[in-house]
Amino acid sequence: MRLISNSLRHLFAAALILPLVAVGAKAEETTPAQPSSEAQGFYATLGVGAAWPQNVTGDATVFGIPVNGSYNLNGGFAGEVGAGYDFGPVRTELTYSYTNATLSSLSVTALGINLGSTSINDGGVNTNSVLASAYVDIPTQSRWVPYLGGGVGYTNVSWGSYSATAFGVTVSQAPGSQGVFGYQGKVGVSYLASKSTDLFVEATYQGTAGFTVDSVNYDPLSSWGARLGARYRF
Repeated sequence: MRLISNSLRHLFAAALILPLVAVGAKAEETTPAQPSSEAQGFYATLGVGAAWPQNVTGDATVFGIPVNGSYNLNGGFAGEVGAGYDFGPVRTELTYSYTNATLSSLSVTALGINLGSTSINDGGVNTNSVLASAYVDIPTQSRWVPYLGGGVGYTNVSWGSYSATAFGVTVSQAPGSQGVFGYQGKVGVSYLASKSTDLFVEATYQGTAGFTVDSVNYDPLSSWGARLGARYRF
């Protein structure tokens, strides 16, 4: 009787456990595969955010007198769109990026004498860049993938017209633009939302070579930025 009782007990336990094992196995078969940080192929990318340019200096000759100016700039919109190819741990991109900033004030020095600061009316600085970049994705065996990289290319700096008044004298700057060497660096982290979509947040640094607008020679323009975006894999 004891042997029969033990056998019934074992059969009862098996009857409870086997369905649970079967359900678990079925769930494992139907669970989709996790997105891989080593996915390869073409993708499109889009990022939007803001950029905060550093102050930029310029110099010109006015009535034979060398004049230096330090321009304070306020941050503005920044965006980037393009296409890339993912080789696995390394990605390459060709992108178009745009940044916008406004001129807030100007400090003027002439003949070594600081003439003070004045506000600027209706001034703006835009950059339009085409950059070729490369990035390294750092594998983490998770959906979160840090990355870093940078690129070089062409930047068109567009300096809008503005006017500034100091000591009762109003000076106007004509608009202009110039194409120069441009570059950028990035550090960020991606979230693998699905096999075809990555979401990312990144910090950026963009810079240019020096440029000349309306006879004013400007030093290189640089800015820090932050963007949110997404990549879609084809």
